[in-house]
Amino acid sequence: MTFVTVNTVSEFLCFLAAIFFLYGEKVTAWKLFIPFLLLTCAVEIGGIYIREYMRIYNYPIYNVYLLFECGFTSYFFYYLYKPYHYKALWLLSWLGVFAAMYVGELFYNNFGRFTSHTATVMSVVFVLASLYFYYLKLKDEHFEPLLFSAPFWWVSGTLFFYFGSTVCNIFSDYLAEHERIRSVRYIIFNILDIIMYIFWSYAFLCRYRQRKSSPSLG
Repeated sequence: MTFVTVNTVSEFLCFLAAIFFLYGEKVTAWKLFIPFLLLTCAVEIGGIYIREYMRIYNYPIYNVYLLFECGFTSYFFYYLYKPYHYKALWLLSWLGVFAAMYVGELFYNNFGRFTSHTATVMSVVFVLASLYFYYLKLKDEHFEPLLFSAPFWWVSGTLFFYFGSTVCNIFSDYLAEHERIRSVRYIIFNILDIIMYIFWSYAFLCRYRQRKSSPSLG
């Protein structure tokens, strides 16, 4: 079936994991994973439908999704940084820079292409944000076993995906000229998707176990 791909299956399984492990979650940052992953699944299915059945370019739907992807991921990093006295001004500044790049690229492309350069910058920022989280954890005097740390596994999955996608996006023009290498790029993105959603699903499990062991967390 056209709609059954590595991307759609991995996204849907992660969405099911979010429903199962995060149902009843009281912390907004974690609770938002359920609607965000539902949106991700819907966009992926919609993108396939537009491309395969309507036979038109599907970049508009991914351009819109990029806004939600950036907003949600940035907010979740903000949530992870809050215990370390991270200022909301940093988050707002980044979102302002992102919005300026996004709108500028849309007009530059005359709304006729995917905002790939903005997506690449966003990926680089999320890679740096992930590394900065590791740095904060190393300096943190509060001990937490990483094997059962929900934030650690979410950040690890995020780092894998955005680092790999950044490399692929940087060389996208070169890869586009070689059909055989393009197929390799497709495989790489599938692998990155699988790794990220496995790590995210395990993060949801860790969060579930944390809530059960400490009911005050919600």
